Amino acid sequence: MLSPPFSCKGTLEEIYDINRIILWIKELDIKKIALQFPDELLNDAPDVALKIELASKIEVHILGDTTYGSCCADVHAATYIGAEALVHFGSACLARHETFPVLYIFERINVEAKPFLDELTTTLSEHDHFIIASDLRYCHSAERIVVELLTLKKTVLYLEPNLFSLHPSPDHLTVSGRTCQKPLPHDTPLENFIVVYIGEEGLTLTNLMFTLNQCTFYTYNPNSCSLKKECLNVNQQLRRRYFLTEKAKDAQLVGILVATLGVADHLKIIEHIKSLAKSAGKRCYTFVVGKLNPNKLANFPEIDVFVVVACPENSLLNNEEFYRPVITPYEFEIAVNSSRTWTGDYVTDFRQILPDAAGYVPLTALSQEQEADVSLVSGQMRHVALEGLDDDSSASCDQISHRNPNLSVLPVGSDFLKQRGWSGLEPHVGETPVRIAHSGRRGLAAGYSGEGETESREENVFEKLGEP
Repeated sequence: MLSPPFSCKGTLEEIYDINRIILWIKELDIKKIALQFPDELLNDAPDVALKIELASKIEVHILGDTTYGSCCADVHAATYIGAEALVHFGSACLARHETFPVLYIFERINVEAKPFLDELTTTLSEHDHFIIASDLRYCHSAERIVVELLTLKKTVLYLEPNLFSLHPSPDHLTVSGRTCQKPLPHDTPLENFIVVYIGEEGLTLTNLMFTLNQCTFYTYNPNSCSLKKECLNVNQQLRRRYFLTEKAKDAQLVGILVATLGVADHLKIIEHIKSLAKSAGKRCYTFVVGKLNPNKLANFPEIDVFVVVACPENSLLNNEEFYRPVITPYEFEIAVNSSRTWTGDYVTDFRQILPDAAGYVPLTALSQEQEADVSLVSGQMRHVALEGLDDDSSASCDQISHRNPNLSVLPVGSDFLKQRGWSGLEPHVGETPVRIAHSGRRGLAAGYSGEGETESREENVFEKLGEP
């Protein structure tokens, strides 16, 4: 059972660290600020905003609904209302933002070191190599626990919370451009480490398990002081993700889903995906749809595969709910860049595959040549690259390509999706008569005022007629 994001102990000043927020505002010397709360904390939002406003004497706004996931700082909405900075409360993905000041306020829950060490030495007495990670709420306690483990002569690596877009290398474990406090021993492979995660199941843990898929995972519940081995079959999940990668190889039309407008370098990865699609002879379209759901994407059945640009925690979506596959930029690059092979390593942070990043793999001449291949999905021959498909292509919209003769035909190499549009309700300007404004219905949709009066009159008539 998940615990509430903020405990009820203490005053609002203590729970939401209002004094720290005031000092941060004075340090930045700003006049307008935005506050972002998850849904479960909105009840406290007015009181917190009022206290900050009275103490700082500045204009304070509350963001009522986030553009994307609640873990992401909604820099776009804060900028739209003219705020100079943003304070984010609750669980966060800590994605880096471009130039916009963001302050994260987390709950601080203490984890006793002794019960943790007793449970660890009892359950994992035969192991000496550990990787310690934790939820944001327990990070200050996790650092203290790591120190205690080092005194027990254990080999311990500590991962900073929510910086779990890892790139394993033979000598170090790189964490979003940083390295762990201690490099990997040369005589100890990564799969010999046991990952102990302090916290509950969630997107953060799933993201970490995909990234460190060679390791065995245990979760420690601070409430029950118990250690449990995670039973998620990561290899099975990776096979499913690889199947989606194979479907991306067969795709002709690619949709780029922009699920963030605040994460740094999101424009670079969009251009990178377009470049990869062009080199593979695929036509791509960009969609900005806000929060993703199957109903939105079902409006574009012509798209064969979607590539989602989001923070690491919102990149792994359950594809069983969607009409078309939704994959990550890393999976799409595996599909179209023959220089990048599937090794079992997994990257959820798209910045790791950009040029000048640790995981960047450039396109080679072989990747851009016509290369025959057999689809593992349909069993038919396919070409990795197609000729004559670029931005200046003279192909007309009348040209069609049979994806499946038994199903449908779709135009390929044309801008037929650009012909689709929706302008809302048709205004019919100048076609409708001008009328004087009059009072409309009043009340709620469940029952407007005046409804039912006609029926009441009829009932009264029948009652009168039935009287002797």
